[in-house]
Amino acid sequence: MFDKERFHNALALSLGYERIVKDKRITIEVDDSDDPWVTLRFLGCPKTIRIKASDDNYEIKLKNIPVGQEEIRLIMDAVHQAYIDANRLF
Repeated sequence: MFDKERFHNALALSLGYERIVKDKRITIEVDDSDDPWVTLRFLGCPKTIRIKASDDNYEIKLKNIPVGQEEIRLIMDAVHQAYIDANRLF
C-alpha cells in the first residue's frame, strides 16, 4: 500500500533543503495521487519534464531536454527510490 506521507518525507530527505527550497533554477512539483506525477521545470528552459514516480525508465524522455540532464537524473532517481520506499511494508 502506498504511503503518501512516507513518500513525501523520503523525497524531501533525499533531495534536501538546498535543492528543494534554495535552488531557484528548478521547480519540482509532485501531485497527490497514489502513483504521483513529478513535474520538473528549469528556469530558462521552455520544456517541462513530467514523469510518474513509479517509472524507472525515464532516460528516453531526457534526450530532448537541453539543460540539467545530470541534475534531472539525480532528482528522478530520488523520486523513484522514495516511491519504492513508500510502498515497502515495514
